[in-house]
Amino acid sequence: MADSKTRGLDHHTLAALAREVEDADPIDWGELSLDRETVYDLIASQVAELFQGYEQGGVPRDRQMLIALAAMVKLTVENFVLHQRLMRARRDDR
Repeated sequence: MADSKTRGLDHHTLAALAREVEDADPIDWGELSLDRETVYDLIASQVAELFQGYEQGGVPRDRQMLIALAAMVKLTVENFVLHQRLMRARRDDR
């Protein structure tokens, strides 16, 4: 049986923390027919699995942190660009 170090991230905890972050900065889910809990659990599971692979592959924790921060920057830039496109589309619709 794997101990907590080799088991890695608990995706349920990761999803719960991410939902708490959203509580402070809500996502506009609009009219999407997506279940918020399911989406968070699915994505958190994928991220946890990715980082478990890094752990099992011997990637040092400081390198994992750098990877996580780089991914956060990329996703924030992507979110910014998508937001700008939505604002432009709304403006063009007027």
